Amino acid sequence: MTDDLMRQLARVQEYAATVRELLDGARAHAPTRAEGADGSGTVHVVLGPDGLPTSFRVDTGWDRRITPAGFGGAVLEAFQAAVADRMETWTRSMAADGWQQRADRVDAAATGRIPPALRAPVPEVAPRPLGEVVEDALKAFDDVDAFAGLPTSGGATGADRSGKLTVTLSPTGLTSCTADERWVGAQSAASLMNALGEALAAARRGLADLPAPPASTGPLDRLFGEAMALLSDPRKLAD
Repeated sequence: MTDDLMRQLARVQEYAATVRELLDGARAHAPTRAEGADGSGTVHVVLGPDGLPTSFRVDTGWDRRITPAGFGGAVLEAFQAAVADRMETWTRSMAADGWQQRADRVDAAATGRIPPALRAPVPEVAPRPLGEVVEDALKAFDDVDAFAGLPTSGGATGADRSGKLTVTLSPTGLTSCTADERWVGAQSAASLMNALGEALAAARRGLADLPAPPASTGPLDRLFGEAMALLSDPRKLAD
């Protein structure tokens, strides 16, 4: 290696270590608990440190505020409210600690480019017009939900002992709650809470048994390749 490449490598290693510290700092501020309720204030969900539900609460007289057919939707609505509460708390905690200012300083100090020898291989593609690449990139980023704690596809489904109520968890959240309408209409608040607890426990066990997700980034590889191809030939940006 040349002395110049060694210096660039040292800068890259220093930058990577700083970014890792920032990410660790962000994770350290993740709330250990968050809570939300549906619009009627009848169904409540508590989230744990991993952003997954840990418990449910259904208020007495629930059937005066929501219909049996709307019970599953109320559970999901409560979960979404808890996610919003979690993100708001997380953001406030990071702001109070000055995390954003540190991130801005790191970004401003990131001078120079990664040496070509250290770059991961980029797919060779014929790039489309810039507008199309940008549009697809924005759509792709809209799907990156893990950091925000929003559910991704796939997961595990659990049912209560009656089989009338099920919940599905992804690694990042609650994705569905379904229940037999007639069965729900005959249940008390306590029995619904018990059923939700049983279904949640079963879903968590199933989630723990899921295989590790593949490392492939799929279509993002092609988008990155197109972006690099455009940047390598500025004349294409004017097309």
